[in-house]
Amino acid sequence: MNRGVFIVGTDTEVGKTIITAGIVYVLKKNGINACSFKAVQSGGIVKNGKLVSGDTQLVKRVCNIEENENLMNPYCLKAPVSPHLAARLEKVTINREKILSAYKKLSQKYDYIIAEGAGGLIVPIIEDKYFMYDLIKDLDLPIIIVAHAGVGMINHTALTVKVAESIGLDVKGIIINKFTNKLHEKDNIEVIKNITGKKIIAVIDEIEKFEYDGGDFRRLKSEFKKKIKIDILLNSMKREF
Repeated sequence: MNRGVFIVGTDTEVGKTIITAGIVYVLKKNGINACSFKAVQSGGIVKNGKLVSGDTQLVKRVCNIEENENLMNPYCLKAPVSPHLAARLEKVTINREKILSAYKKLSQKYDYIIAEGAGGLIVPIIEDKYFMYDLIKDLDLPIIIVAHAGVGMINHTALTVKVAESIGLDVKGIIINKFTNKLHEKDNIEVIKNITGKKIIAVIDEIEKFEYDGGDFRRLKSEFKKKIKIDILLNSMKREF
């Protein structure tokens, strides 16, 4: 399929959407036609009487993207739980072909697609049948792992790398998020770099409260322009196997 990368979190709430928005922003700022893709959003928000993906809306606002949200996010579910459970609770049948069709249509319009997962690598999308890693394989994308800088990241990140490699995924590197310059965070980064042997693509400072609606996202944009190097980013989206 198209060029791009899949953003995998070591856990939920590590900041995958912020990283996705930042990467798309940097690509577009460098004149590259890019868009995000989130196959399944659980924990959708109601806006103007309609259930929408808050994650997709954030990327659209940060990056000034005008695109059909049904392509960017083919499934939006309300319950803030694993996609398979949200689908069961809401009596929604998730169809793999619908996801792949939306991605294909999107990839025909953009040079790079930044796909964002939901939760971690082994989150079920279709109960007992189709997992996040299956989707990554179907999209044939390399992955970047997002980890928070704080306590617990060493184990979560190392396990994610090991599992990803054991099932044949191409791990391009790690982005550290929510960095606050504490001693243990600096040590965590060095330890995980040594344990995994993976490139630390960027270390993103914790961005305190910013407005999802009505804001200009100045701090977010400034942080990513400063920390994400376009040559390293583009190299991280090249397939090697």
